[in-house]
Amino acid sequence: MKRTILTYLASAALLFATACDSNDSIEIASEKSVQQYEAAGVQNMKNDALFAAEAASSNMLQIQLSEAALERGVSPEVKDFAQEMVKDHRQMMDELQDLASKTQLVLPETLGNAHQKVYTEITDKQGIAFDVAYIREMVDQHKNLLDRYEDISENGNSMELKQFASKQLPIIRQHLEMAERMEEKID
Repeated sequence: MKRTILTYLASAALLFATACDSNDSIEIASEKSVQQYEAAGVQNMKNDALFAAEAASSNMLQIQLSEAALERGVSPEVKDFAQEMVKDHRQMMDELQDLASKTQLVLPETLGNAHQKVYTEITDKQGIAFDVAYIREMVDQHKNLLDRYEDISENGNSMELKQFASKQLPIIRQHLEMAERMEEKID
C-alpha cells in the first residue's frame, strides 16, 4: 500500500513537473483548471478544461488575425469579413471569460504555441498573399472550432460549458460558410 502511494505521488509529481515545464499557455491554463476542480472534489474535467483553454486561445487568434486583416487586407470583402470576425469573437471571448469567472476554469492570457505559430505565418505575408492565407486559415480554424464545439456541447461534463458551446455553434457555422464562400472566390 505504501509503495502504491509513493508510486502514485511520484507519477503525479512527474506529470505536474512536465505540465509546468511547458510554456504553452493552453496546457498551463488547462492544468490549473483541472487542479482547481480536483481540489474542489470534481473529477473528469480534463476535456472541459482543455476545451476552455483552447477556445480562449482560438478566440484570441481569430481577433488578432482579423485585426491584422483590417490593417493589411487588400480586398474590401476580406476587410468586411474581418470586421465581423473581430466583433463576434470578442463577444464569444467576453462570454467565455464571464463563464470562467463563475466557475473553476482558468483561461490563457496569450495565444497557445500552435496558435502563435499560425499568427506569425499569416502575418508574415503581404498584399493578396495575406488575404488568401487569412481566408484559408479562417476556413481551417472554423472547421476545427465546429468539431470541438460540437464535441463539448454533447460530451462536456460542465453544464455551463455545454450551454456555452451550444450557443456558439450557429455563429461558428455562419463564419465557416462565409469563409468557404470567400475561399471559393479566390480558388
